[in-house]
Amino acid sequence: MHWWVLGIALLIVAGGTASLIRRLYLRPWQDLEHLLTTIGRGQQPPTFLLGGTSHASRIGLALEQLLDRQRQLDRQVTKDAAEVRAVFAALTDGLLVVDATQHISICNPAFEKLYGKSPIAAGTPLLDIIRDSDVIEPIRSALAELRPRIAEVLAPDRKRQIQITAVPITSENEKATGVVALFHDISRLKQADEIRRDFVANVSHELRTPLSIFHGNLETLLEANDLDQNEAYHIYEVMKRHSDRLNLLVNDLLSLARLESNEANLQLSEIDVRDFLEEVTRDWGKRFAAKNLRLELQVPDDFPVLRVDERRLEEVVHNLLDNAVNYSHPNSRILIQGSAPDQEIVLSVSDQGVGIAPADLPRIFERFYRADRARSRDLGGTGLGLSIVKHIAQLHGGRIEAESTLGQGTTIRVILPNRSSE
Repeated sequence: MHWWVLGIALLIVAGGTASLIRRLYLRPWQDLEHLLTTIGRGQQPPTFLLGGTSHASRIGLALEQLLDRQRQLDRQVTKDAAEVRAVFAALTDGLLVVDATQHISICNPAFEKLYGKSPIAAGTPLLDIIRDSDVIEPIRSALAELRPRIAEVLAPDRKRQIQITAVPITSENEKATGVVALFHDISRLKQADEIRRDFVANVSHELRTPLSIFHGNLETLLEANDLDQNEAYHIYEVMKRHSDRLNLLVNDLLSLARLESNEANLQLSEIDVRDFLEEVTRDWGKRFAAKNLRLELQVPDDFPVLRVDERRLEEVVHNLLDNAVNYSHPNSRILIQGSAPDQEIVLSVSDQGVGIAPADLPRIFERFYRADRARSRDLGGTGLGLSIVKHIAQLHGGRIEAESTLGQGTTIRVILPNRSSE
C-alpha cells in the first residue's frame, strides 16, 4: 500500500512538472509561432502578451515594438513613394530610369506621352518602347562608359527636337546599375536661336545697302573736285533718302524691342473710335492725294468706347495705313471699318492693291518678311510694321488676322478684347 501511494504521488509530481514545463517553456514558443504566422499574413495579432517566463514576455514586447516600427516605416515609404510619383508626374520633361539590362524601372507620364505608350509596366524592355537607335545609343553609352551623355534627337512625331541627358547610376564598386535619362523638348529654344540668327542677318542686310551708299557718296564728295551743283544736290538727295530709311529702321527696331521686353506696359484710356480715326487719318491727306486714293471710314454710331493705349493704337493705324497706301493701286479705295461682335472689337484696314500670295500670307507678321522684297525696299518699308502691329495687339490681349487676294487687295484685322464693360 505504501508503494502504491508513493507511485501515485510520483505520477502527480511528474504530471505537474510536465505541465509546468509545457506552460513555461513549450507554450510560449507555440504562442510565438502563432503570433509570427498572424503577422506574416499581414493581420493584427489580438495580443502580444506571451505566457511563460519573463524572457518570453520581453520577446513579445520587443516584437510588438518591432512591428509598430515596421508599420511606421511602411507608412513613411508609402508617403515618400507618393511624393516621388507626384514629382515625376509634375515634370514636363520625360523621365526614364533603366537597369543594367536596359529594362525600364521607372518612367513618368511625360515619357509615356512622348512615346505614346501608357501605362508602361516596370520591367518592360527598353527596346519594346523605343526603336530609334539615336535614342538608345546615348543610354547604352552611359551604361558602358560610366559617364553622362547628351544627345539631340527627333521626337517620335519627327517634328520636335529632344535633348536627351543620360546619367549612369553606379554602385559602390563603381559598376553601372542603371541609367537615369531626361528627355527635354528644345524645339522652342532651337526656334528662338534660328529667329535670332535670322534677325541678325536681316538687320545686317538692311544696314549694308544704305551704309554702302553713304560710303560711296562720301568718297565721291571728298575726292571729286569738279562736281557741279546739280550732281552734288543729287548726291545729297540720295544720302537724305537713305538717312531717312536708316532712321525709320532704327525707330522700328527700338519700338519692337520695347514691345518684346518684359517691361512693356499699357497706359489705358477710353477713346471714341470714330473721333480717333478721323484725327489720325487727317495727317495722311497728302499721301492719299499722291495716288488719288479715297478713304472711307465705317464705324457704327453705337460703337462701344474703346479702352486701349491710345499712343500704341495710333502706331497700329499708321503702320496699317502705310502698307495700304504703298500697295494700293492708284485711284482706288482704302476702307477702315469698326465692328464689335460678341465680346471683341475689330478694327480693319482694307486696300484695293496688289494683294499677297497664299504662300506668303501666313508669314507676313514675321520680322523683316516681305512678300515682294524688291518692291518693299523701293517703297521704303522696313519689314517690321506688321510685326509691330502684332505685338501691340498681343500686348492688349488681342490678335491680328489677314486675308488677301492677288491683284484685288488685302485686309488686316486687329481684334481686341472689349474692355468697356470692365
